[in-house]
Amino acid sequence: MQIPWRAAPRAALSSPLTLLVSVVTALLLGFVVAAAVLHSAASGSAAIAHQEEHLCRDALHPSLETKVPHELVAPFAEHVGTTVRGQPHLLAAYTTEKRADFGGPQTYAKFGYRPGATEHLTVLEGGAKDGLWVPRSVADTIGVRVGGRGMGGRLPPVTAIYEDLRDPLPDWWCSERHHVVPNALDRDELASAVVWLPTFESFTALPHELTTATDVTVRFPADVPATVAEAEALLAAGAERLRPFADVEQVRIGSPLVLPVENARQTAVNVRSAILPLTLISLLIGLAGVATVTAQWAQRRHGELRLLWVRGAGPFALGGRAALELGLPLVVGGAAGLGVAHLLLPVYSPSDALPPGTGTTAAWAVLVAVALSLAVAFATAALRAHRAFQVALRGNRLRRVLTALPWEPATAGLAVFAWTRVGDSGLATTEKIGGLPRIDATALAFPLLVVLTAALLAARVARWGLAASHRARFWSRPAAQLAVRRLAAAAGPVTGVLLVGVLAIGTIAVGTAISGSQRTALDTKSGMYAGANSTAQVKSDLTELPAALRGNSTIVGFVKLHDRSALVVDPATFRDGAHPVDVDPALLSAPLRVGDAPRREVALPGLPPLDPSAWVPSFPKLGTSGWVVPVDAVADRDDVGSWYVWSSKPLGELTAALAEAGVKPRNLGEKAKAVQGLPFLTIQWTFGFVTALGAVLAVVAAIALLLAVEVRRRQNALSGAFSTRMGLRPAELLGSHLLELGAVAAAALAAGLTAGAVSSGFTVPRLDPAPRLTPVPEVPDVLPVLVTTVAGSVLVVAVAAWVAVRAVRSAKVGELIRG
Repeated sequence: MQIPWRAAPRAALSSPLTLLVSVVTALLLGFVVAAAVLHSAASGSAAIAHQEEHLCRDALHPSLETKVPHELVAPFAEHVGTTVRGQPHLLAAYTTEKRADFGGPQTYAKFGYRPGATEHLTVLEGGAKDGLWVPRSVADTIGVRVGGRGMGGRLPPVTAIYEDLRDPLPDWWCSERHHVVPNALDRDELASAVVWLPTFESFTALPHELTTATDVTVRFPADVPATVAEAEALLAAGAERLRPFADVEQVRIGSPLVLPVENARQTAVNVRSAILPLTLISLLIGLAGVATVTAQWAQRRHGELRLLWVRGAGPFALGGRAALELGLPLVVGGAAGLGVAHLLLPVYSPSDALPPGTGTTAAWAVLVAVALSLAVAFATAALRAHRAFQVALRGNRLRRVLTALPWEPATAGLAVFAWTRVGDSGLATTEKIGGLPRIDATALAFPLLVVLTAALLAARVARWGLAASHRARFWSRPAAQLAVRRLAAAAGPVTGVLLVGVLAIGTIAVGTAISGSQRTALDTKSGMYAGANSTAQVKSDLTELPAALRGNSTIVGFVKLHDRSALVVDPATFRDGAHPVDVDPALLSAPLRVGDAPRREVALPGLPPLDPSAWVPSFPKLGTSGWVVPVDAVADRDDVGSWYVWSSKPLGELTAALAEAGVKPRNLGEKAKAVQGLPFLTIQWTFGFVTALGAVLAVVAAIALLLAVEVRRRQNALSGAFSTRMGLRPAELLGSHLLELGAVAAAALAAGLTAGAVSSGFTVPRLDPAPRLTPVPEVPDVLPVLVTTVAGSVLVVAVAAWVAVRAVRSAKVGELIRG
């Protein structure tokens, strides 16, 4: 006989709906697999980018730092230029502070040279680049003016007065902060900004009275790495380039990028291990969808398959027919899923920078998924042919066995085991300073296992209920009775849709709750730890804020003795600049006890005896232990340990306003850098992808519901046509289908949202990467998720009901009976 495979691909065009559903199913399957690969790889790039925001980008390439006698600066510079073989670099040199004579009162001054320095300074007076550039702080102190010459004419003439550099520094200066920003805390009487010389030769020719040992730095500007691979390559190339200096005494080689690369690599591993279980579950559901599509294809092709069977085609031949007919749609859908995963990478992934080879890995993963889907299509068609034509009377024993097995206790047991790991916060802390805690993927799986258990339980209860639904009598409400009977007649598809629907809705609820809680927790913990968006230490004599800071800042005193801390606040302005805190403003007018501070009188330096009765659970900067004192209760501001300006403005605007008012701030801080955010972001990125997978599962559930309606199109049309001819009104017919499909959607919503809410409520407070900081993570507002899922479910149910009713209205009863 002729093998019935030659025309199989073209025959698929005779069933456009099956073709479309096959493409969409394979697209979703390919998207899930490719997105998992791309997302886990991109999380490493996102970790690199996040940490680079807190680093000096000009120093990412390994740098050289040393201190040499001034007369050896020129030979060292020549040696560096020869060794690095023309690699672009910036060599900077700085003397230590020495008394300098500019024709007036002598002052301490530091001299320096860095190529291009004058291009990155703000000129206040003058501007010629062939002489000294003197900072305003030095010029105002001793009256230096443009045209003057120091050290009896042995220095180049002063050609510019520039604005002192201050924090936060621009990127070009950040690597030199230790040298160009005076550290008043370490050397109060010697602190000086840099007097810049015009050339390297003029720097090396400085009078010996101004020089002793000279600090030299060599930076290698390079492109900022976007991926872990690029960062590793940058470190490796830099280490190889500077190898000749590795054994040179007093030469330090280092890069702040070493630990971030290690953290980023670990982040990618953490995310991959955390999303792998749900990806596998989604893969299995996608393959089940392929099996459903193949079963629908076999049902539509039943007459043709029987004819081919009679003519000698066996199960393997018929399975091959299905694989060839559905193969092209599955391949096209898988390729489309790979393309969509790349296209939507910025939507579901924390970064769109992918390491080399990631696209190839994703393509191989999709290829494997497509091969599995083809195998499933082949096996499903072959088994259906075998069951239909060879052993029709035996039934499907395997399906009955799989259905009868109690899967719920197994998944519940895994959930209990995962909860024991969540009890330890789901995190294994590290002793390495700045290191990244290892995230326990088992702990992160707990809420998903709860959702899976709820989905399996809901499907089993629904199957039991549908099996017993023949006892229901609602003939007084024919629409309800017909809905129940239709559900019972399609128990298998209904429970399948319910299972996937509960998984989708529960997964979306869990993903949005946990990712949102981590995002909020990082922001809130950072604000509570820093106290405000930006902070700067000032002297105690600052009692009035500059005009630019009024309404957005406050002055706060801080006292610490051993393990006891207290804040001195101005009740009138505290809420203007401090991190938002839920405290009655009236309470700030009297001393407050915070958290678990001792309930007895205590004495702290500069403060009156404290034994307040008013209490608040937590407070910015103090956390859950300390005292708050109004500034009016302080007798002498000088006795308070330190004073700060807290502001809601960015740090740059705060320091600029203080500098404009003549205030020299120190010990600067900002909320964005107060807490290591990578552990929070790792969990957030993981469950952000969980949300994306939940959305994919929701699409699968919607397609499965529409497919279930389409598969039973003839039965529904025949039943509905007879019902309308027996007096069922069109509105009741529509209501019957809405009730049937709405019951499935409502059950999925109820079970999914309940499982998601319960598991998230238990998990969120325990998934705390920084448990020592307050407050504990909280579940965010669930109203947006609730409204979105309900609206989406209503839309899908309405479309499916319209399809079913339209089939009834367009049906020709005579043809249906003959068919």
